Amino acid sequence: MATETPRSCPNMSSCRMYPLFSLAGSLAVWKANYCTADYERCARFQKACDLRAVPDNLLPNGQLLKLHAK
Repeated sequence: MATETPRSCPNMSSCRMYPLFSLAGSLAVWKANYCTADYERCARFQKACDLRAVPDNLLPNGQLLKLHAK
């Protein structure tokens, strides 16, 4: 469940990347720097606002998370 603050991203509940940040302690820095802080600079938020497709593996800093093939 998303814990919102006054500066929380309005897209946290629908962001496909947010659950990763919430469940993995090592990824909490992403959550702290983007989701519950300065979300306007998040590449995912910006694409969503522009009504562009947001790749599942797009990180908030605009880089793509490398997915490992199974």
